[in-house]
Amino acid sequence: MVKLIRIQIVNFGQFSNFTFDLSNSNIDVFYGANEAGKSTVVAFIKQILFGFHLANHSSDFFEDYKPLAQVSPMGGSLFFENENGQHYQLERLYAHGKGSKTGTLTVKCDNQVVPESVFFDQIKNIDGNFYTDSFIFNQDMLAKVDQIKQKDLLERIYYLGAANSDSLITLRDDFAKSADALFKKTGRKPLINQLLLEVKAEESKVSNSENEFSVYQELNDNFKKQKGLQHQEEQKELELQKEYDKLEKIQKLVPSYEKLQDLQNQVKTINFDSEQFQSAQTLTMQAESLHKKQQKIIAKLNEYSDDPEENTAVSKLIQKKPEVLQWQSEYSNCLQKDEQIKDEQNQLIALDPNLNKIVGMEQEEIIKLQEDYQKLPQKELKIGQSKNGNSKQYLLFGGVIFVVGLILLFIARAFGFLAVGMGLALVVFGSYQQKQTQKAVKIATEQNEKIRQQRQTFEKRYGIKPINLDINNLINEWRQYQVLIQNLKRNDQRKTELIGLVKPIAVQLGHELKQTVNTFADILNGLDQLTKKINLERLRREKQTSLENSLAENKDELTENETKLKMVLAKAQVTSLAEYEQIQKQKLKQDEIQNQIDALKTNLQNDLSELKSYAKNKTENQTELANLRSKISAVHENINHLQGKAAEIKVKMENLANSTAVFVEKQKLANLKARLKNLSVEYLADLFTAKWISRALDLASNERFPKMLVTAKEYLRLLTDNRYNNIEIDKKITVTRFDGKKIEVQYLSRGTSEQLYFALKLAFVQQIRDEINLPILIDDSFVNFDDHRVDEIEKLLQAIARNNQVLIFTAQTSLVDKLRIQPLTFKRGTKNV
Repeated sequence: MVKLIRIQIVNFGQFSNFTFDLSNSNIDVFYGANEAGKSTVVAFIKQILFGFHLANHSSDFFEDYKPLAQVSPMGGSLFFENENGQHYQLERLYAHGKGSKTGTLTVKCDNQVVPESVFFDQIKNIDGNFYTDSFIFNQDMLAKVDQIKQKDLLERIYYLGAANSDSLITLRDDFAKSADALFKKTGRKPLINQLLLEVKAEESKVSNSENEFSVYQELNDNFKKQKGLQHQEEQKELELQKEYDKLEKIQKLVPSYEKLQDLQNQVKTINFDSEQFQSAQTLTMQAESLHKKQQKIIAKLNEYSDDPEENTAVSKLIQKKPEVLQWQSEYSNCLQKDEQIKDEQNQLIALDPNLNKIVGMEQEEIIKLQEDYQKLPQKELKIGQSKNGNSKQYLLFGGVIFVVGLILLFIARAFGFLAVGMGLALVVFGSYQQKQTQKAVKIATEQNEKIRQQRQTFEKRYGIKPINLDINNLINEWRQYQVLIQNLKRNDQRKTELIGLVKPIAVQLGHELKQTVNTFADILNGLDQLTKKINLERLRREKQTSLENSLAENKDELTENETKLKMVLAKAQVTSLAEYEQIQKQKLKQDEIQNQIDALKTNLQNDLSELKSYAKNKTENQTELANLRSKISAVHENINHLQGKAAEIKVKMENLANSTAVFVEKQKLANLKARLKNLSVEYLADLFTAKWISRALDLASNERFPKMLVTAKEYLRLLTDNRYNNIEIDKKITVTRFDGKKIEVQYLSRGTSEQLYFALKLAFVQQIRDEINLPILIDDSFVNFDDHRVDEIEKLLQAIARNNQVLIFTAQTSLVDKLRIQPLTFKRGTKNV
């Protein structure tokens, strides 16, 4: 048994992340109201096992349980345990647009991924239709009890009993169909039936042909006599014709014999060696080729006759290119250095504009500038404004106290005099202070004017304002600038040296190239031109040397060739190839004569002796030919006469049935009988094979079908309380009532027909449990059962559960109570969910 122990739904229909843990017993009850999801769980179990059936997929048990919410993936897992204690997990998932619409199946055994076959081999690799028809019960399927056929049950049983049983069943049906097409007892269209009629008609035709044949034989004897006389005359004519043909053939060969004799008289012996002649021809052709090659080499050498010798001075000049490149690089560096020094000078002047006014001074002038600046007062004297301000304060304050004292003289005389005295004292002191201040201001003003004149003299002389002047920094900048001037001079000197170095080369290049050469680029370009020119001249000299060597080799070869040719001609005793060619022509002519002689001898070799005799007696042989022609003509006329008589007899014979016609009719009859025999053998073979395959399938399935019927009858008696006790299945299903009356399914009540359906399918499941033992799914299948029938079905289910796992999906509280099993519900948080 493969037992389902857990159902884990990821997304399917109205369920998301839902789990059912099944009990240890073989019966589990799923209880819930209508639309709670019972049929959804049934569909989930079937589709996880055998694949999703989406909107474009047809199935006998069609379900479309896409998740109600827009979630992905669709599917989940089933967990099984087999009799060996192995645990399997079947996970099937489907995501829109990814993979097959049947979903992606992953099979695990004890948490290890294994091939699908490891699990499905245990259930004989059945498909979803097999599982639906055999293990699922619901209201729609209960109504199809009248559609159960013996053939369908047998085929499912055979599927378990024999490998490739579906092919064997098809093969059995093909043999049975083939047998029916060959013969039927009351039929006329089958082939054997038609052949029986044809054999009877052909036997009548054979009898008529045999009567005509007796007359035909008499005429045939006379016809043979005439043909015998004709054959004798034809043999005589044939012998005369052979003699005539032989003599005529000799006569026709006489011209060829005479030509043979003439050719034999022309035969001469010519001494000619074809290999030596071929060697002479080859040497002559080689000599001609060598002469042509020599002329071409001389013509090319004439083109190189005025080539100048290699110029050593130019070669040395070209060798100076690396030095020029180095000087060019150094000159470029000098130019860059010029720009760099000038930039530094401009930066110094930009930082301090005063530097531009002293850059042309000498060292002594700079020293004098520094001394004159140091002699200048650095600051002007401050005029005593504070003291002047203080004196004004004393005068003002003393005046105020004096006025207050005058006022106090009228109020408090003592204080008035004191105040007047203090006021006068402050006024006198303030006047003194004011005079001293004015004197100091005058002195400071005079000194400041002298300082300004000194500064103006300094600025006029050097062009530099002394105020805020940093003389030390300015002198340092002058020193830096002088260093840059020295660097610039040294750089200019190096540029002059570099130009001096390349000037002789430029002059020499200009002379060689006859063009003006000034810049480094001109020099390098000129050196490249000279290099190219030197290379071209060297290449030409190399080609010239190569041609001179080739000419020398050619002369040697030509001398050797001429020597060999003279030796070959001397051996042939000729002086030239033309004379040798004349001998060759004579040889060819003699070869042609000999070939003709050989051909004529081949054609005449069997007749040469007779041709010699015929040539001696030409006239007598011609007379004999004429006599033979006369004899052949007379014999031929006699043959024509005998042929006419035979033709008359032949016409009479053609109107009668001859032995051939009798034979044809007999042969036709024999063929028909042979064909009848063969078809009869084929018919019996097809019929026997169909029955043999059926019996073999029965034996292979261990006679399951008869056993299944016995079990189904027992279940039906149990469910109907012995009201119905027998079942017959053929093209239609009939049941036998307790009173012996047979009733077809369509006349049974809905409840009884459903009980019959249960009996048949549960008996089938019981019969195949040793091969396939999967959970039985019963989805609200007892709504048409009364309480008594529910009691009976409960007993049957308990009996089935001893060997099979049963999952009941119901909305009936009474059934749950009768089964006395803690139900699984469809609410989260409840037990087992």
